[in-house]
Amino acid sequence: MTALPGQSESFVRYYKLIKKIAASVKVLYVFDEERNVIWSSQPESVELLSGIQERLGHFSEQAAENTTSDYLRVNVRNVFLDCMRLVDKRKKALLTLCVERDNTSKKSTSLFELEEITLLSQGLLEDYRKSIELASQENELNTMTDELTRRYEELNLIYKSDDQAHSVYHGRELLNQLVQNSPGIINVDLALLVIPGKKLTIYKCKKDQPFPDSMPLIECIRESVFKHLITTREPVVINHQEDARRNNLEVCLPFKLVACPVVNAESDVIGIFALAKKINYVDFDNSDRNLLDVMTNKASKIVQYNFDPLTGLENNRSFELVISDALKHTVAAESCHSVANIDIDGMAVINSIVGREGGDRLIKEVGNKISNMIRSGDLAARLSGDKFGVYLQNCDLIQAQQVMRKIADQITNFKFEWEDKLHEVSISVGIAPIDSLSKSTTSILSAAESARINGKKIGQNRISMYEMDDSDLLEMNDQVEWLGRAQAALKDDGYVLYSQLIQPLDLAMNEPHHEILIRMQDHDGGIIGPDMFLPAAEKYQLMPKIDRWVIDRAFNMLEEYSKQPGAAIRQISINLSGQSLSDPDYLKNFIVEKFKQYQVQPSSICFEITESSAIANLNAAQRFIDQMKLHGCLFSLDDFGTGLSSFAYLKNMNVDYLKIDGSFVVNILEDKVSESMVSAINQVGHAMGLKTVAEFAESVDICNRLAEIGVDYAQGYGMGKPIPFEEQLIMNKDDQANSMQNAKD
Repeated sequence: MTALPGQSESFVRYYKLIKKIAASVKVLYVFDEERNVIWSSQPESVELLSGIQERLGHFSEQAAENTTSDYLRVNVRNVFLDCMRLVDKRKKALLTLCVERDNTSKKSTSLFELEEITLLSQGLLEDYRKSIELASQENELNTMTDELTRRYEELNLIYKSDDQAHSVYHGRELLNQLVQNSPGIINVDLALLVIPGKKLTIYKCKKDQPFPDSMPLIECIRESVFKHLITTREPVVINHQEDARRNNLEVCLPFKLVACPVVNAESDVIGIFALAKKINYVDFDNSDRNLLDVMTNKASKIVQYNFDPLTGLENNRSFELVISDALKHTVAAESCHSVANIDIDGMAVINSIVGREGGDRLIKEVGNKISNMIRSGDLAARLSGDKFGVYLQNCDLIQAQQVMRKIADQITNFKFEWEDKLHEVSISVGIAPIDSLSKSTTSILSAAESARINGKKIGQNRISMYEMDDSDLLEMNDQVEWLGRAQAALKDDGYVLYSQLIQPLDLAMNEPHHEILIRMQDHDGGIIGPDMFLPAAEKYQLMPKIDRWVIDRAFNMLEEYSKQPGAAIRQISINLSGQSLSDPDYLKNFIVEKFKQYQVQPSSICFEITESSAIANLNAAQRFIDQMKLHGCLFSLDDFGTGLSSFAYLKNMNVDYLKIDGSFVVNILEDKVSESMVSAINQVGHAMGLKTVAEFAESVDICNRLAEIGVDYAQGYGMGKPIPFEEQLIMNKDDQANSMQNAKD
């Protein structure tokens, strides 16, 4: 027996009314148009229900005979029932009610009573019809959500290595992931990425097994097809020999091919991304070409963001990620690696002699020599100017010193020629270990740089190793210092609240609200940003206290403001850390107490929880959200869209707002994938009845594009910079006064 959600209560209510009309009614059975029982006032045997269903077929026979009878009396196993067919406005029978009279009663239900029951049950029929429509809409919504989820996951498969703010991989690993994922997106035998200037060739064969002719195919793509793309700068699809001849390509191998050019920031073609499959497979079509074009654009973005355009080496950001990843694995495996910090001796003098162009040429040649002399598992990067970094895998300080001495000797023997003049070149090197004693990426890189600087004080062309001293403690001491200042600010009221506008993109539909932000005051009255003190607060578990301070201060300010004439209370958003969510009951009790203390309306408060915090404390977060929603609070899921499982968790999170992660929004004007991600998240959010907010809306043009997509709110410098919360409250009051005056005028 199955009833639609919410229907059981409705059936019970109508059954009680029917009993009042006809006291002889003992049991009520409700059947749908397919003669399936969907509710009964008491359980009955399967045989009885089956017999009733069989006799209800007479209604269908009567309909076939064009009779208009809506009543039927049946006897099933000596059980006497009066059946009524409920028909909607379209003359379609949706429900059949069967009433069983009390066995002690000899009379059937009178025709008058049947008509009264039928009339009364029209309300039941309307409830049932609405339930069917709601169920249908819910099914459509689920279908739409599933479809958009698949679309999102496909895009995320391409885009999952977020190179703007959240990636944890360096440039080459990002490109490797992109190539490795390609056969899962398009069914091919080979995915190949070649960027000659960076000495980079990455390929993925189907089932991870090279096939016959795979190496000749790779060589053909690397030479013939790449040269073609340099000339045409356009994607190429080769399904048949005619396609090859039309593109002036001599591709005789038994493969079909689609290829797109990889470009740098200046749109110069620097590489090729190609997919190939055997000649007996289906042709590549425009959809395949477009999808590869999306992946190639992603590859171009990775290159532009993670690689140095002058030397082709990875840049400082990517190098730091390499060291960070190595540090994590070192702690787990108890291995040892090394980092070298290099600069070119006397570069300022060389630049003054040969000029900027000559200096760039020297930096490029030195970078090329360094990368040529390291092993395949090592990595060279240009950190800045004439400074380079080298990661030496599974290499202790003694071995690293030997490697760097060979590189230094090679560069010393190199005579740089510029405008027919030779210039001597040398480098200075500092080396530091990555081992179980290493504290952080910053401390490792600082140690290598300090070793080079200290060694260079003695003389140039030196290889200096890091020596154990108190420098390892510098970062820890720095964090301890910030922890002390964070604790003192709690004690001495040294924090201040700022707010940033969350502006509706359609003022006619939504009201503006604000996100509360925390800042620290220094001794001179200056303002210190959260990136200085929050890392220490998070590391030493101080965030719950800071969260509670923010809630208390914000509620206090709202109460004082509400007492002023003409005060306009707008919704405010308050961030909650993952540490606070780990004890949801304590947090709930604290907030409820503050609502009572300050007389703040819960409906004016929206709590923001990051997606990562919610997933890390999923059960606790769900319980906390459900409890606080009962009090009238709203919730926003922040930084949404960074994980493949985002939508799966979203279905279980009872939130009101969805904040689209800013790493997608910031590139929305230049990157079609980012735009597609924002659009997909926005559609799913709306399908689930949520308001959407785009973070990092840093310009008016971005805000306009977000409005075109249909995003509800935008937050960022394009809408307004953070200002003191007290000033924001005053502005709210002034806005309210102006609105009232305009209404009078």
